[in-house]
Amino acid sequence: MFLVALIFASLVAFVYLKVQQSREVEPLVKRSYSLKSSIAIGIFLISFGINSYMSLQSSVAAVVALIFLVIGSINIFFGWKQYRLLKNYSPKETSTETN
Repeated sequence: MFLVALIFASLVAFVYLKVQQSREVEPLVKRSYSLKSSIAIGIFLISFGINSYMSLQSSVAAVVALIFLVIGSINIFFGWKQYRLLKNYSPKETSTETN
């Protein structure tokens, strides 16, 4: 049940961040939303792969889960790495807080 909630929450976060990205004008803030959505889709892929393997438990599901785990891990790793670099580069423009 936890994985289903995580799947749903990560999809909602992905859609929310993509909508925010499309509304934003400044390029660094737009890139910040893009990287956060990449992390959200990575979480979705990992949780979906684990959930599919746990429910089906077949060799085909294991291969699909492994592919999803690899792709999701790559999305999270590179999204987080680039987001940290972007945040250190320009913390003023990447903060999403409004004053």
